[in-house]
Amino acid sequence: MPIYDLKPVFSRGELSPKLHSRADLEYFKTGLKECQNFTVMRQGGLTRRPGTQFVQEVKDSTRPARFIPFIFSASQAYMLVFNAGVFWVYTLGGRVGTVEVAHPYADGDLFQLDYDQTNDVLDITHKGYQPRRISRLSDTSWTISAVSASDGPYLPINSTTTTLTPSGTGSPLPIMTSNTTPSGTVAASNSHSGYLPYVLFDKNSNSQWVADYSTSFVSYTFPSNRVIVGYSVSSGNGTDVTNPNNSAALNAPKSWTFEGYNGTSWVVLDSQYGQTGWSSNERRYFKFTNTTAYIGYRLNVSSHNGGTYLQLSEIDFTELESAATPITITASSTTGINNNAGFQSTDVGRLLSLLGTDATYHPFRITAVTSTTVVQAVATGNPLMVAQATLQWKLGAWSDQTGWPAHVATFEQRKVYARTNTQPSGIWGTKTGGYGPFLDFSVSVPVQDDDAISFTLADVNEIQWIAEGSDLLIGTAGAARIMGRDSPNLPFSAKNFRQSLASTYASQAVRPVKVGNSTVFVANFGKAIREFVQGDGGVGYATPDISVLSDHLFKPGVVEVSYAQEPDSIIWLPNGDGNLIGLTYEKDQSMAGMHRHVMGGSGFVESCGTIPGQSRNEVWLIVRRTIGGVTRRYIERMAASFDLKTMTLPNAWLLDCALQYTGSPATGVNGLSHLEGQTVSILADGARETDQIVTSGAVTLASGRPASNIIVGLAYTSRARLMPSPVSAGDGSGLGRRKKVVSAKLDLLDTGSLRVGRNSSAAEEVAFRHTTDNLGAAPPLYSGFYDVRPETSWSDKGEMTLIADGPLPATIRSITLNTDPEP
Repeated sequence: MPIYDLKPVFSRGELSPKLHSRADLEYFKTGLKECQNFTVMRQGGLTRRPGTQFVQEVKDSTRPARFIPFIFSASQAYMLVFNAGVFWVYTLGGRVGTVEVAHPYADGDLFQLDYDQTNDVLDITHKGYQPRRISRLSDTSWTISAVSASDGPYLPINSTTTTLTPSGTGSPLPIMTSNTTPSGTVAASNSHSGYLPYVLFDKNSNSQWVADYSTSFVSYTFPSNRVIVGYSVSSGNGTDVTNPNNSAALNAPKSWTFEGYNGTSWVVLDSQYGQTGWSSNERRYFKFTNTTAYIGYRLNVSSHNGGTYLQLSEIDFTELESAATPITITASSTTGINNNAGFQSTDVGRLLSLLGTDATYHPFRITAVTSTTVVQAVATGNPLMVAQATLQWKLGAWSDQTGWPAHVATFEQRKVYARTNTQPSGIWGTKTGGYGPFLDFSVSVPVQDDDAISFTLADVNEIQWIAEGSDLLIGTAGAARIMGRDSPNLPFSAKNFRQSLASTYASQAVRPVKVGNSTVFVANFGKAIREFVQGDGGVGYATPDISVLSDHLFKPGVVEVSYAQEPDSIIWLPNGDGNLIGLTYEKDQSMAGMHRHVMGGSGFVESCGTIPGQSRNEVWLIVRRTIGGVTRRYIERMAASFDLKTMTLPNAWLLDCALQYTGSPATGVNGLSHLEGQTVSILADGARETDQIVTSGAVTLASGRPASNIIVGLAYTSRARLMPSPVSAGDGSGLGRRKKVVSAKLDLLDTGSLRVGRNSSAAEEVAFRHTTDNLGAAPPLYSGFYDVRPETSWSDKGEMTLIADGPLPATIRSITLNTDPEP
């Protein structure tokens, strides 16, 4: 008795061979034995994977290449191609001019790069390189530069008996003994009787300058132009000079501008407003961006905090690092420095911070190493008040000596970095908003909410990735962890954070992707895909395996993860076999369908990236091919899925590494040198032509009929194999029992070519044409139910295979099998 077995959806895609007898699972009914070069649509059906457009060969095909997307907005998205020590820029399917920017990364390090974008700036990290920053100045102007920290992060404070002694304060200002000695000139708009302005530059906080008016300025003029990038202002100490009841804090400045003199006029470099709450002799430091050398600088005060006079005790400057004169810092021993080995040449560029007499730490950058106990350094922040030996110092956490951060993300208005060779489970977050031209990891005394955050995970395993979520999500080689607010009712801050365990599932060092509310990551050893998602009601986290039903696809490991939201919400994962694995993932619809893609012409996918495009997310591929016995690496862009509502059949792009000719009717196509010697398929005005071999970069249409729209490329086979039918005559499971498919009812959409049979070799062409059709024209596309009677036998177990291998579209919405099982 015939039994009808309806397969209305294929939402689970290709299932693992381990599940081929699990007819008890609901997934068995919605899965496939094979799903090659078909994608699972979010509605549940199958459609042929779009072909790819040949864009360009990489700069040097003998060397690996990798994509990094640069997405400023949905309408301004670029694909950066890293290869042969440079990166090229692409958008809208083509290269942007002749943009070529050199980068420092070795070929073997390209796939370990991590990145995070903020507006027109892309931060890149790798454990072996100082962090870099790619900036888009215009479509045709791009730069890459090292990004430095002006203060921090640091290793723990010295706990040994080793002292560090600086030879100077690091200030570009001399210790002034009068308004004109020893060098430069100090001037003020006015001064209270007996209070000269030079004392602001005498490195003595007990001396003070007092002005009669709240609106006053004081200036220092250098003997020659200098580039100043920071300054400090210290309030007066004690009480008002004439009124003991009027504290110096009331005489402290409230609003002002810091200005540079160019020989003609004063230029505002920094502005401050509402500086209140001063304590006696308090020193406040301000940094700004400046690359211009001025002869003079001044503090121009517009108001104070309500006292009788304007009262200050010290002003100091910070000079641009590259122009500053280094001081010498001498260690009393090598103990506590680089595991007691002392300073090394790899410490050049490393930060070093000394505790000053003002009870705050002052940062310096090492510019040269003279010996294991002596270095040269320049101030990167507020200079010291006094040069004297100190036991309290700390060395920078990042350097060529200790390693550089491997990972980066943005979280709660902070740039967060993670994992160095010295601190594999370390995490460092900048001050709030502290990721401008220089990273700022400074910490106040006492700690303020916006201060930088540094800590080491309780998990001793190295961090493999970090990603933004409701909390900062952290994947390690041994667990999944989170960092977030300690008190949920207070803002995330340096005084309100905590880190905790989310699960014990480990991660591979592959950058994850965000899909809706989930973060999808590669599990340890690259053999599974998991999602990092909050539990019900937003309480806790879970990291379930979303690839367990198709684990066979991940045995070769996963190279990269990218995500294309439109049109079908697909996660793309190149694997170690060169295949491109797709996961159609729509969690709210219980959609998690795996599909495997083998590139036409035996192409090997090495890198995959996605960017927003026109009405869809574009999928870009680096495909390694052998052309004429030579290895070529091609940049290819996946075409749009065929949709008869938005495109015509002649524009159906179902060939790989293909190019399209449009124009006056022609009987051949040239410009195909990238496929020299390859057998190619041809779609001419929507009709399939006989395959040809590319010779001298050209092909000729075998039919001889001129066409105005011709697509030429490498054919690929789309194949779907159904699971064994579990139906029976009602006396138990039908699995493993003899049965045959009598007929099948296919529900198709806009399909031009399809073969059906019990297996690939027995598959027969479905006849969509009629004898009355013009066989020289494009075939009609079929939509609706179509009955087929494939050649089958009792030994087929109720299986069936569907194949589409030409340049025409095929979409399968459902299949109903008429199966005849044995009694």
